[in-house]
Amino acid sequence: MRKGLIVLLAVVMVGVFALPAMAEVSFFGTARVIPTYYNNFDFDKNKPDAPALNEGGWASGEHIRGEFRLGWQAGGDKWSVMMLAESDMIFNKNNGDRSYYSTEGINPTGNTPGQVGGANSIPNAGAEFGIERALFTYEFFPALQLVAGLPITSVDIGTGGLLYGDDHPMIGFRGKITGNIKYELIYLNIQNTPAIGLAESPLSRDWRAYYLKPDFSIGAGAVKGTLSPIVLFSDYRGNGFPVAAATARTFYYGLEGIGQFGIIKPSFEVIFADGDLRSGPGTPARDIKSRAAFAGVELAVNKAFNPYVAGRYTEGDGDKNDNRVEGFVGVTDIGRFTPLMGMDGNILGEHLSSGASPYNSPLYSYSPDRAVGGNVYGGIGGASSGNNPGQRLLAIGVKGTLDDYIKNFSYKTQAFMIWYDKTANLSKGAGKPAGKVDKYAGTTFDLQLIYAFSKNFSANYIFSMFAPGSGIKDQLASTADSTFASLHTLNLTWTY
Repeated sequence: MRKGLIVLLAVVMVGVFALPAMAEVSFFGTARVIPTYYNNFDFDKNKPDAPALNEGGWASGEHIRGEFRLGWQAGGDKWSVMMLAESDMIFNKNNGDRSYYSTEGINPTGNTPGQVGGANSIPNAGAEFGIERALFTYEFFPALQLVAGLPITSVDIGTGGLLYGDDHPMIGFRGKITGNIKYELIYLNIQNTPAIGLAESPLSRDWRAYYLKPDFSIGAGAVKGTLSPIVLFSDYRGNGFPVAAATARTFYYGLEGIGQFGIIKPSFEVIFADGDLRSGPGTPARDIKSRAAFAGVELAVNKAFNPYVAGRYTEGDGDKNDNRVEGFVGVTDIGRFTPLMGMDGNILGEHLSSGASPYNSPLYSYSPDRAVGGNVYGGIGGASSGNNPGQRLLAIGVKGTLDDYIKNFSYKTQAFMIWYDKTANLSKGAGKPAGKVDKYAGTTFDLQLIYAFSKNFSANYIFSMFAPGSGIKDQLASTADSTFASLHTLNLTWTY
C-alpha cells in the first residue's frame, strides 16, 4: 500500500513539473462615488429639465453615479493580458438590486423609450458588471506587436481630440521601427450586429474603421517633438440601427504635432474629411468635404502655475439641402479627455443632446455635432450630423499643484468662448421672428480642485457652468426665461 502511494505521488509530481509555468496574476481596481447636480442644461428656467446621459445612465438634477472597477493582468517576456470589469450605475434601488427588468408595475406597456418604464426611463446603462476594457498583446519582434481587445485607442487624444478616441473593439499591430519611429495600424470593429431572422447584406448597419498612425520623434530633453501623420477610413453603414438611414465612406487625413521648447509646450492637429454619403438606399451620393483643427500652447512656468491658450475649430455646414456635407463629424470627438482643454466632468463634455440641451454636443464631445440632424456619418453612438453648425472655440486656462502650500493639492481652471462656424441650418425658437441665428453660442467656465488624502483615496470637486450667448438664446422659445446651465460634481475615488 505504501509503495503504491509513493508511486502515485511520484507520478503526480512529475506531471506537475512537466506542466508549463503559469504567469502570476495581479489585481487592481478603482471605486468612484460621484455625487452630482445638473441644473438647467436647457438654459430655460421656465421648463423642467430633461434627463441627460452619462456613463451610468440617464439622470437629471441631483444624483449619485458609481463607477466600480476590478482589473487583473499577467504577462511574460513577449506577451501580456489585461482585463477590466466594471459596473457603472446611477444609485437607485433598481440598479443596486438589478431589478430593472420588471417594469410592468410602473408602466404596463413600456412602448415609448422616454415613458415611465420605457427603455430610457430606468437609468441602468452600464450597471451590469462585465468586461469594460481588455488588452492582449504578443510581440513577435520590436517592430511587430499584435494587439487586440477593447482598450482605449485614439489618433489624436494627445492634442485636440477632434477625430477619434474611445474603447471600441479592435485588433491590429503596433511597433517600434527605430528609436525615433513607431506606428499603429488598427482595425476598429465598432458595430457588427446582424438582424435576427432577416436576410440582408452582412455589412448592413455595421460600422468599421481603420487607421494608420506613424510617430516620428526628434530631439531630446527640454527640446523635443513628435510629428504624426494620420490616415483613417470610416465605413459607416448605420451603426446597428434597425433601418440604415445613411451610409458613408469617409477618408480622414491629418497631421498631429506635440513639442517642447524649454517651458513652452506647443501642440496642434489638422484633419481633413473626404468621402461620400447616401441618405438611404438608391439615393444620390452627397460629397463629404470638411475640416477641423486645433492648436494650443502651455507655459510650464513652475509646478504651481501652468497657463495655456488654445483654439479649436470644426467646419460647419452652410446649406443642409445642397449636395455637399460640410459639417465636420469624426468617429468620436474626445475633447473631454484631452490633456490641455480636457476635464473629466466639465459641462461641455457632458451629454448636451437628446433633448437635454439645444447646444447638441453628445457625451465627451466639445462640438455641437448632433445639432440640426440629418446626413449622419459618425460621432459617438453613430448619431452625429453632417448638417451641424460647427464651432470656433477659444480657450484660456491654468493648472498646477500647490504642494509648497498645501500638500497633495492641485487645481485647474479654464474658460471657453464658443462661436458657431455657420448658422444657416439653425432655426429661431418658437414664437420668435424669422431671421438668422447669431453665431455666439456662449461662454463656459470650469473650476477643478483635487486633494489626495493618501495614495489610495482622493477627492475631486468640479464646478462648471455654460452661460448662453445670443446664438443659443435665439434658439429658445419666446416663452423661455434664459439662464446659465451648471453642474457640481464631487468625485470620491478609492484606488487599490
